[in-house]
Amino acid sequence: MMRQHGNKGGVLIPLLLVANLMMMAAVYVTVLPNFRGPDPGGDTLLEADGPGPEDPGILSTSQRPALEDFLWYLDGVLYDGVPADGVKMDSPGDITGGWKGLIIYDPDNLAGENAMEFLNVNIEGSAESLILTLDWYLMFIAGAEESLDETDMENGVYQGQWEGGSMWASGAGTIHLDRFYTQDGSQYAVGTLDTPDGVPALMALVRP
Repeated sequence: MMRQHGNKGGVLIPLLLVANLMMMAAVYVTVLPNFRGPDPGGDTLLEADGPGPEDPGILSTSQRPALEDFLWYLDGVLYDGVPADGVKMDSPGDITGGWKGLIIYDPDNLAGENAMEFLNVNIEGSAESLILTLDWYLMFIAGAEESLDETDMENGVYQGQWEGGSMWASGAGTIHLDRFYTQDGSQYAVGTLDTPDGVPALMALVRP
């Protein structure tokens, strides 16, 4: 089983997953008003916490994620890969601050645990010592056709480092964000999450 509620790479996506994503999108639209609370970030892009003096304008956001924030991933990058005009971010100082996050568990539904989770991710530290804080928000479980409010869950903390343009971090499983890039003024990241029980997961970050 993947991480339970209350506890704390390139993949070909079958038609079943597409149907599951469409179903979860419909559930998302239906239940979102019941869960959305005060938004500490609003629609404002914030300066990252503790940016280096050489890059004071790094993007960051504390706004809660929505499905439409990840259409670039679900309708494009997930199938076609990173766009050719995406400019690689090659410095760990460029990735610190707040991001909107999406995790897709069991993307091929091989374990019958396909789910979509929305969260916020904060990255801080240096190349040798990066800390990711995962602030859980909402999860939608495809098979059960239900949603879970995760706003009161304890944050997940992962520790890792920057290696050659990608980032590894370990906590409850291992996160590997293997590509950070900018395109049209926004920043993106894609990678995977290896869960403790071995259920694979895809991960995407954005700050528009």
